[in-house]
Amino acid sequence: MKEQVENENAMVCEEEEKVPFLSVVLFWGALWGIAEATIGFTLHALPFRVPTGSILFPIGCYFMSRAYNETKQTKSIFYTSFVTAIIKLVNLFIPMIPTIKVINPFMCILLEGLAVTMVVKLFDYDDGPIKYIHALIMSLSWRVGYYIVCIAITIPLGFMESSSLFEKGRFIEFFFINGFINSLIIYFFSKYIYNTEKKSKIKYTPIYSTLLLVLAFFIQWML
Repeated sequence: MKEQVENENAMVCEEEEKVPFLSVVLFWGALWGIAEATIGFTLHALPFRVPTGSILFPIGCYFMSRAYNETKQTKSIFYTSFVTAIIKLVNLFIPMIPTIKVINPFMCILLEGLAVTMVVKLFDYDDGPIKYIHALIMSLSWRVGYYIVCIAITIPLGFMESSSLFEKGRFIEFFFINGFINSLIIYFFSKYIYNTEKKSKIKYTPIYSTLLLVLAFFIQWML
């Protein structure tokens, strides 16, 4: 009888742990999705060209790091990116948007999540500012993954032309210039946040996180 009660209590505790984890992932994934939609839209609307990835990836890193710091589970990093990537798929239902314009950000966000997860897992990153070498690995590794996926999937399927991927100027800008800009922004932003951010107590609940997710889908659809 005692053993049965202990098992039931363990099951209850396990369920209670799952709810905050999911709520945290949905919360920060939805916020990242809103940032992607609004900031991305604003940057694309500017009269001059801005490398949006150089700005959006560091923002994504912040949201992924918040999810990780709240849950202390490495898997929360990728799950947060997965939520954000799913939000991007809303644009598949808008006929005017080319498929590659949806697949590209979807693919990039997932690869960014994998890159950050890999660094945190391999280098035992704990709460604190990111080392520059780790920021550089994050920034360059997801770009390597992007080229691999493009060569293996998107180009053979005809979603994009190989010339657009391997054009010399584009390759240098995407891989080296934007890659190093990304790493510097992530490094200094991490140091600033770690030294100045006041830890706020956010109450994560399934209702609030779900409502925020619905809002993110709506904003993505509208923009």
